[in-house]
Amino acid sequence: MRLCTAIPKYVAVKRTSGMAFVNGAYFLRVFTRIAGGRTSVSKVCPDVVQTFLNSHGSGTRTWNEKYHILRGFWTFAIERGYTDRCPLPAWPRKEVKNFTPYIYTHEELKRLLGGIKTCQSKWCLLEPISVRAMLLLLYGAGLRISEATRLTCSDVDFSEVTLTIRGTKFHKTRRIALNPQLCRVLREYDENRRQSGHERDDTSPFFTYNNGGIVSRGALEVVFRNLRHHAGIGPTTGRKQPRIHDLRHTFAVHRVIAWYRNGLDVQHLLPGLSTHLGHTDLASTQVYLTMTPELLAEASLRFERYVGEVVHGEA
Repeated sequence: MRLCTAIPKYVAVKRTSGMAFVNGAYFLRVFTRIAGGRTSVSKVCPDVVQTFLNSHGSGTRTWNEKYHILRGFWTFAIERGYTDRCPLPAWPRKEVKNFTPYIYTHEELKRLLGGIKTCQSKWCLLEPISVRAMLLLLYGAGLRISEATRLTCSDVDFSEVTLTIRGTKFHKTRRIALNPQLCRVLREYDENRRQSGHERDDTSPFFTYNNGGIVSRGALEVVFRNLRHHAGIGPTTGRKQPRIHDLRHTFAVHRVIAWYRNGLDVQHLLPGLSTHLGHTDLASTQVYLTMTPELLAEASLRFERYVGEVVHGEA
């Protein structure tokens, strides 16, 4: 079977399983162009695979992402009898260090919010009120950036105090509860937009520029990077970390810390947190729970209390 036929079949299978598979589909299209769409799956040679793996720069993370995408495709092809061999290298590259998300402290969050009005007078049409509402939502509800920017007015239900998140990473829709303070912030923002003179119905984007246009992820990331530098948080050169996406990680960690401090059963509550975040399994949520000193301290205190209860019970 030719690549131009086999690869779309594989992409369709991945998406039927509930995966968005956006990066996977993109890289497989690139591979098809490099190898030639009319090339038989069984005739692809290792040199062509190496050319593809070495494209898009030499970074280990990207190289391994492409490697695993191709590995999945060839597993699929072999299982269906399209070929009996795999032209990939035996192993992916060894990654030197795993990526560690940045967990903002409460003091840093206050500095970020406090610096919004003084950071700059022109936000590329994105007003401070929009920046504040979006940052509070990303941290207060743990949304992905794309989930926030795609919200429509009908997705924000003030009477039920809920958000409906559509078009997620895994093509699923979920409904989450808002806390009263965050709901009040979003209501005030909505009232401000309606008073600005722009038409706003149920299908309108909830977050907009001051000219009524939808806010793009890229513009929000640029604004956040400027704000972070202004607040003196993280490096001002080099990698783009701390990222705005780390607000989602921070939400998860702070929520678990609060559960520990309130003496709640964290293991029992984690599946609910996983559902709230839109994860397909608990393992994905555990990646978010970076062990900060504060989280470690709370976990240790909980363990000490547990041991004390056991010892006291035996006595």
